[in-house]
Parts: sequence; C-alpha cells; structure tokens
Amino acid sequence: MNYQIFSENEWIYPDTRLGKKVKAYLHSARNADVCFQVLTDKTLAGGENIRVSVKGLSCEVVVYQLLPAYVEQNSDATIFTTLDYESVKHFVTRKAPFEVYDITRPLEDGTLWAGWAAFYVRLNVDKDAVPGLCEGVVELQINEETLVLPVSLTVYKAQIPELKDAAFHMVNWIYYPWLAKMHGVEIGSEEYRSLLCAYFENQIEMRNDYLMIPAGDPVRNEEGKVVDFDFSHAAMVGNLALQYGFKYVMGGFTARWLQWDRDDIYLLWDKEVSVTSMEGYRQMKLYFTKAWECVVENNWQEHYMQCLVDEPQQRNALSYRAMSGICRKCMPGVIINDPVETHNIQGALDVWVVKQATYEKDIAEYQTLQKLGEEVWIYTCGYPAGSMMNRVMDLPLTVSRLPMWMCYLYRCPGFLHYGYHLHREEVERDTCPRTAPGKRLPAGNSFVVYPARNGELKPWYAVRGHIQRQAACDYELFELLAKKKSGEIADELIRKVCRGFDDYESSAELFDRVHRELLELLG
Repeated sequence: MNYQIFSENEWIYPDTRLGKKVKAYLHSARNADVCFQVLTDKTLAGGENIRVSVKGLSCEVVVYQLLPAYVEQNSDATIFTTLDYESVKHFVTRKAPFEVYDITRPLEDGTLWAGWAAFYVRLNVDKDAVPGLCEGVVELQINEETLVLPVSLTVYKAQIPELKDAAFHMVNWIYYPWLAKMHGVEIGSEEYRSLLCAYFENQIEMRNDYLMIPAGDPVRNEEGKVVDFDFSHAAMVGNLALQYGFKYVMGGFTARWLQWDRDDIYLLWDKEVSVTSMEGYRQMKLYFTKAWECVVENNWQEHYMQCLVDEPQQRNALSYRAMSGICRKCMPGVIINDPVETHNIQGALDVWVVKQATYEKDIAEYQTLQKLGEEVWIYTCGYPAGSMMNRVMDLPLTVSRLPMWMCYLYRCPGFLHYGYHLHREEVERDTCPRTAPGKRLPAGNSFVVYPARNGELKPWYAVRGHIQRQAACDYELFELLAKKKSGEIADELIRKVCRGFDDYESSAELFDRVHRELLELLG
C-alpha cells in the first residue's frame, strides 16, 4: 500500500492526496512524547486484524487508528458559526461541510474500523532516555499486508518535569451530571466511580493538574427553604482526584449574573436571590462555612481553591467583591480562582483567569496586576470565534497548540478551557453544538476527547487533545530555556511563530522548525 507521513501539527483529511514523505523525522525532549500521522491509500472494510511491532526504537510506541469527524459549519468571523464561506475563507482551513481526522481510536482489541487506513503514532520518550539519534521502524501488519514506517528520532537532553513539579498549570472542566448521563451511570454508583477514574487518568496524562469538583448540593426543608448543604459528592470526587495526582481541587461555582450588564449576581440554586441581599448573605455564609468544614475534614487545606462566579463583569464587580468577602470570612486563607471579564476586582481573587481576547484588549491593566505579583492565566472558549486562537476543527491545527506559547510570552502560567467532553448524541457528526435557536459553537469547541466505545471507559483523545498535552510541555521547555539562557531568547523564538492571539503563522512546517530550534538551544 502507498502512504505518506504527516506532522503531528497539520490536519489530514479523507481526501488528502498522498505525497512522497515516507519517513518520520522526529525530535523530542526526555519525559515527553512526539507524534506523527500516517495516511494510506488502503480502504478498510472493517474488522481487519492489526498487529504493531517496533524495531530499533528504545521508547514506548502507541498506535491509534485515525477516524474522521464532521465539520458541519465554519467558524464565523466574530461569534458562533456561519454558512457564508466567502466571509471567513481567509482564516479557516476549508469550506464546510467536510470531514477531518480528529479521532484517535486505541487499538487494544487488535482490529480496525472501516474507512481509509489512517494512523496516529505516539512515541513516549522516557525521562532517562539517552540523548542522541535513534533509527528504527514501526511495522503495522494489517491481515497479511505489512506497512513499514521508518523513523528517525533525535532525543535531546532537556527533560520535561513531572506533573507535580510543573511550572505550567492546566484545567479542563468536567461536567459531572453530563458525564454520568452520557455513559448511562448513576452519580455515586461504583460504575460512576470507575468512570471518574478513567477520565481522571486521561486528564492527568493530558497534564491537567487542577480539577474543578462539584459544588455542594442545597438541602431544603418542607417549605423549600435552603437549610443546609451536602458536600458528599464533592468530597468523593475531590479525594479521588488528589489520589490520582491533581495538585489542586477547586470548589465549584456558587453564583452567576443573570445578565452580564446588570449590577448584581444571583445564587445558582436560587436564581432570584442576589448575593447582596440578606437571604443571599445567609445562604452564602452557610454554604462557605460548610464548604470549609469539608476542606478541613478531608485535610485539603494545602490543595484547595474556591471558584465563585463564571466570568464576573465590570458592571457586577461590587457584587463579586461582596461575595468574595463572605467567602474569605468563612474560609480563612482560601485561594480564589475564577475566569474573569474585568480587571477592577483587585483583592477579591487570587488567580485571574482571563480570556485571550480580553487580556490583549486590556493588556496594560493586566500586566500592571502581574507586576504587582498577581497570578494571571489565559482561557479560551466559544467567544470570540474568527481567527482568534482556539481549539476548533476548521482552524489550522497549530492554532490548538499556540495558546500555550502565548501563555509563556505573556508570563501567564496557566490555561483553562470549559470544553473537555461536552458532546451531542451523534458524537462524530454533531460537532457544532447548538447553544440557542440558529446559533452553534465552532466545530469541536466543546470537547477535546471522544467517549470510548464497546464498554470502554477511558475517553479517546481528539488529535487536538494530544496537541494540548504537547503544548503544556512546550511551556515547560520555554521555562527551561529562560533558566538556561534568558527569557528574551525564549520570547524571540515564540515571536517567529506568533505575536498575538490573532497574529500568528499557521504553517506546521514553520512550527516544527522553530520547535526543533528550541530543543537544540536546550542541548
């Protein structure tokens, strides 16, 4: 069969024409992984047996089958999606609808699914690997036919730190009721616990070291009045997460504005009760007192943060300050970590998580906060769309990796995304989820893993999920370069590829060349 090797940083499609690149030239730090993609001209009926063998490479090799996902609509220039390709063709990869290889299916069962034979190959380089050049092959035996893939792997001295020692932090939210429903299990059951273990394993492997746990559940009397809060679900999830190696667990949100341009914030479980009312104060005080009891009882004091509100705005900054004061009164010494849309809540939180576009719009204010010692992270979400860096399926694949390069350039040591596993029923087809009548999110914005099939629990990586893991390692490499040489040299490298969240070069060839230069500078 004919085949072509592709970079881990470029999209391939079922209709991609094969070229002449038939050898993988790879470069990696130690305690890291490097990947490549393979597309062939062989059509699979489904059910073919596959056996993987490796010769000459002294590292673990994991092979996945690449499967296509469907992009129904293109990202719009500002928000949501569009059917007007002409207005967005200068930044999207191709006109929707189209299919793109985004699903990486593990091959533990030794069989292949129908379609073109396409593969994602991951080489895990050990922390004690000997630096230097290694030549070998990866052989894929499909029934009676064997595909031999030559590999040249250069290992560098630089070593990615273990997650517990990471300079860079990352969180991708898990929606616990949604997760349980998607897999057909009951919250609190043994099946649910097994499901959490599988997803936590994936999150840790992806280098997520912070986890938002469920909020406390309100307990009401016969009249419907909130008289207590139950943190048993939160305690179970939090303890399990810390056992898996998460550095921090973060208490879930407790309030939300009803309209972004109004002054007040309202309780999530009693949406007519504002946090600045007497009833709001009573419930908030009860909530945070019980939350702190849960923290102390489980000995989480050194591993706990509290989230209050998703995206407080400038208009409701005073309400947010009031809520923060109640929280700090009841949870002495707690760290508050929130995604924010304003910079005028100084002193009300400790970790500012700022949308990429918001950071650059108000960059002077946020950099002033950083100079004052405030910790600022970056997040991306459904808005803005357009060419702004985000992890979506109709932007170049490098754009899923570059936000972490911008995090280093702006000295923001953390990254958040809400969209880890939020799928519709037709997982591979409905990748632009509806948010309102006639409104859809860009393809893949709400997830970077796919639910496993055939009774398996551990989710399958999207190609973009692999890229996010590697991007977290890139930040660590820039941190190492700054220590070895200087932060200015690291910045110069980054600017060869990106200068802003919507000012970047999308070429995978350029990215690979600059990334190799980074490794060479580290020795």
